[in-house]
Amino acid sequence: MDIWEEGRRSVRGSFRVMGLDADGLKAFNLTLEGYWRSFYAALFLLPLYIVYLLNLPLPKGVGIGRFWLIEAINYPLVWTLWPLISFYVCRGAGVADKYTTYITVHNWAQIPLLGGQLLVVVLAFAVDPAGPGASLLFLAWIAVLTAETLIVRTALGLPWPQTIMIEGLAFAVALLLGAAKQYVMTGGG
Repeated sequence: MDIWEEGRRSVRGSFRVMGLDADGLKAFNLTLEGYWRSFYAALFLLPLYIVYLLNLPLPKGVGIGRFWLIEAINYPLVWTLWPLISFYVCRGAGVADKYTTYITVHNWAQIPLLGGQLLVVVLAFAVDPAGPGASLLFLAWIAVLTAETLIVRTALGLPWPQTIMIEGLAFAVALLLGAAKQYVMTGGG
């Protein structure tokens, strides 16, 4: 199966997984090769992410070269840091055998989740060049957090308290990475 077909099937499966339908996992290539191929989702989303970045105002005092260099470093970090951390989290939670399944589903689900979030923000900039309101961004984050929590629950099969703790950790990692990016971008100021 080519990567486009695999991506299409996986995105459809991700909607089923987000609906807590464990049979949705059957839509994914859950082999080790499928795990690695799921990182193609980052390449599929890259054009939309670039459009998003082109719509952002440059932070005050940040040159265009610095902005693009930091974003070029940040994008692969976003796609690799949580999979690395979650390897140890899954081991600690006693579900190391489900790690590749979880990351495969997590990665492919980013196409509708991150893609949808980026599209909403880009469209909001088109409507109002000042940018989207905080309430719109908050609603998008809540939707993504909810969907990601459902993915953790379905892919790892953990009880709800552990599921929520793992997704809370993933959210904290994302926030810290974003804060670190801003710190480096603005030179600590």
